[in-house]
Amino acid sequence: MISRACNSIVALVALALAGCTLPGAASPTPFTFPTPNLTLTAIFAPTATETPLPPTLPPIGPSPTLAATTPPGTPPPTATSGTITARPNGSPVTAAFLSSAPVIDGDLADWSGTAYKADQIVYGAASWSGSSDLSATYYLGWDSGNLYLAVRVTDDKFVQLSTGSQIYKGDSIELQFDADLAGDFSSTYLSSDDFQIGLSPGDFGTLSPEAYRWYPASQSGKLISVQVQARQTASGYDLEARIPWVIFGLTPSAGARYGLALSISDDDLAGSAVQQSMVSNVGTRLLLDPTSWGTLILGAP
Repeated sequence: MISRACNSIVALVALALAGCTLPGAASPTPFTFPTPNLTLTAIFAPTATETPLPPTLPPIGPSPTLAATTPPGTPPPTATSGTITARPNGSPVTAAFLSSAPVIDGDLADWSGTAYKADQIVYGAASWSGSSDLSATYYLGWDSGNLYLAVRVTDDKFVQLSTGSQIYKGDSIELQFDADLAGDFSSTYLSSDDFQIGLSPGDFGTLSPEAYRWYPASQSGKLISVQVQARQTASGYDLEARIPWVIFGLTPSAGARYGLALSISDDDLAGSAVQQSMVSNVGTRLLLDPTSWGTLILGAP
């Protein structure tokens, strides 16, 4: 009797197991990452079946290789081999040593030297109609205390409704900075020495110019030590910023090299806060991959 009962129990257990899905018993459902490695908007844009995510950033760490959106008919730019002191993306840009600090007032009249371009579409190509829709020229400078930035933005429709972490959803400027170019030259994911800083011109009314740091995520928040001023122009706006080196944890020196991508976000929908497109100084620029950024060199005195 005991033997017969045991056999019955074993048979019942076998039937139950056959009807269960056990770890490893069936192939897992493939998971597809739904968002490209492009911008904050791309990361947080909900799909038709998703619940919108809060406006926070993903944790720092290895990120998957994801497809990038490129203009129709244009193959995605590919980073090729470079040297340990320069990324292979675009041409290095130089920040001129400034013996006198510029007045940060949004007036670019006191800037001279090399003007660089940010006109490579890296996000929202379908919403970008060309350089008159969105493009920029910019200058870089430095001294022992600060990195200086002056940007002349061409933008046919100015819209900025947001503040703080949401400024990328309006007309604004973004700086991505790798403070340890040689140390993690081949690293394709963000680390604690990689920075993403947004600069908003405000709305030339009730919203004041401001700076916000998204990365490192542990240090995210408004940057009150960054001085930002802007002026609206007939063709867009001009913006100047003073960024203390201490934000990057650096003591600068002539000849030093860092990773850099300077990008401009655009919103042409009056009354709506949405990032429609972005142009950059390097066409390879991706949000989460520092190897896709360009190179900044600090010029000699």
